[in-house]
Amino acid sequence: MRKELTGIISALFLMMAVSVTAQESQPADIAQGQHQTAIERAQEKAEADARKAREEAALKEAEILSQQGQLEAELKKLEAIKKEKDAAVAELRTRCERNEKTVDDLKKRSEEQKNEADEVAGSARGIAQDLGIALSQSLVSGEKPGRKKVLEPLVSQTEFPSLELIRSMGDLLFDEISKNGTIHRTTVAYIDAAGKETSGDIIRIGTFNALWQKDGKTGYLEYIPARELFTQFSVQMPRAMLREATRFVSGKSPGLFVDPSAGGAFRQLSDMPTWWEELKAGGALMWPICLLALVALIMAIERFWVLSREGKATQELAEQITAALQTRKWDQALAYCRESSTCLAKVLATGITHRQEQPEVLESVLEESIQGSLRPLERNMGALQIIAVVEPLLGLLGTVTGMITTFQMLTIYGSGDPRIMSGGISEALVTTEYGLLISIPIILVHGWFQSRVDRITSTMEEKSMMLVNVVKKA
Repeated sequence: MRKELTGIISALFLMMAVSVTAQESQPADIAQGQHQTAIERAQEKAEADARKAREEAALKEAEILSQQGQLEAELKKLEAIKKEKDAAVAELRTRCERNEKTVDDLKKRSEEQKNEADEVAGSARGIAQDLGIALSQSLVSGEKPGRKKVLEPLVSQTEFPSLELIRSMGDLLFDEISKNGTIHRTTVAYIDAAGKETSGDIIRIGTFNALWQKDGKTGYLEYIPARELFTQFSVQMPRAMLREATRFVSGKSPGLFVDPSAGGAFRQLSDMPTWWEELKAGGALMWPICLLALVALIMAIERFWVLSREGKATQELAEQITAALQTRKWDQALAYCRESSTCLAKVLATGITHRQEQPEVLESVLEESIQGSLRPLERNMGALQIIAVVEPLLGLLGTVTGMITTFQMLTIYGSGDPRIMSGGISEALVTTEYGLLISIPIILVHGWFQSRVDRITSTMEEKSMMLVNVVKKA
């Protein structure tokens, strides 16, 4: 509107300038009249234009005011909408943050649950593996082949262990535990000594051993985990064990030889040589070793009998004669000594007989009598000591002989076949073993015998000093 007014005013001034220029070139009177007419026309035109412009401006202003009201209403409406949208955005942002926090918590919880689930699955898998190994070696599996197939989904981890699988594993574990302490008799197939599959009664003793019984015969079974099948023992069992097993199966004996290693110890026992086989493996030096051992045994029995009887009788005499010596009842003391055949009785009888002598003489007599009484007490003690020294030396001699034989075999035949060296090595080891096994007990027995001799000697010296003191006081 302002631009239109400015244009109209500029046009008026331009027309006025043109009219003035035209008037200057005409005569003054004509110019004056024309000038006045032009001015009037220009003024009328200007007024008309101004009036038109005002009308248009009024219309424009009314239109602008009308549009301004609409715009202000629209602006208020938009501001209200914006406020609502801002509130909605703020609410959505709050919800988004809350949802993000919830998602983080859920992720964390999900990760914790996953870790817990993995831990549970790993524990279940480890228990299933251990239980599978135990079941594969259990004798109960020989009665129920395929019982560990329940554990395959847990061991292979093809799926997360369900409660049903875990319950089945628990039932299997408790079933195995319950059968550890039971003796069960059943009829199943097993492999006999000829390698053929046969059927018969088996008696399972817990999870340690199993027995077979057929046609009045009884023997031990061993379990083959790879085939989940029993087979008769392939080694020769000792007769005492088989005899005890037969009596147990028939109900005549409550006891039985049991091998906790499921046959390993029985196999070791069956592979061990007998004493006669060891004796022959030791060579020629085993005979003097065993002969000296027999001599030492006879001497030890004789010394045990003599010293035990002497020690008991000496103690009884010491208790009886003490009161008689202290009260100077010499006749009663001599009667006690004559009734006893101990060394103490001989010593005290000699002392009582020489009680009238000087104390120095009496002490000398008693000491001489004690020394004379020690000879029967120490009989064969030196021989036992010599045998205890000689036995290991004979064993070492056998070791040297066996090693010489071994090296001679190596020189002749080489070291390709180990069986060639077995004879010499057996001789070398067995003689040393027997020499030490015999020498150690002899040394212990000799020490025990020496302590009994010392105890008897101490009793004789004690009662002898009592007799000397009583005589001195008298």
